[in-house]
Amino acid sequence: MKHDKLHMMLIAMLGGTALAGSAFAHGDDSMFKSMDTNGDGQISSSEHAAGVTAMFASMDTDKDGFVTTAEMDAAHASMKGGGDMKKMSSADKIGKMDTDGDGKMSSAEHDAGAAKMFTEMDTDKSGGLSMAEMNAGHMRADKDKTKDKSAMKDHSEHSGHDAPPASTPPSDANGG
Repeated sequence: MKHDKLHMMLIAMLGGTALAGSAFAHGDDSMFKSMDTNGDGQISSSEHAAGVTAMFASMDTDKDGFVTTAEMDAAHASMKGGGDMKKMSSADKIGKMDTDGDGKMSSAEHDAGAAKMFTEMDTDKSGGLSMAEMNAGHMRADKDKTKDKSAMKDHSEHSGHDAPPASTPPSDANGG
């Protein structure tokens, strides 16, 4: 049970979703505690790294060193409630970390993305994540996703087909 919650939280964190953030926001600190393996009230970078390594290995079902959208979809499907696919698809999640553009996520890309997320969430630069930092980080991620979706919608609605009318050039003094 503890492993399932850790797995769910790590998929949520590293996939860029707010599933874990929703749980934190509702006072469910069991996921946080499962990552805090030494029980000091902070998730250290080494605890985080160990968790993300284990999570990647569990998603990489064919053990080729990459996670594909199919593997991530399967991991989400195995989560209680089917994961949080409404917010961001597996392809979008992988796309955020897929730095070489091959359509799949390597363990190196995954580790780099996780480390970046950890650093961004560690707002007090203590080297560890508190429950408050986790909550705040996931709320920021929610807002960013909402903003991204709004911007994409606005961009598609204003894709240049309804450009503002050209202004009429001023007439010269001779009426022409």
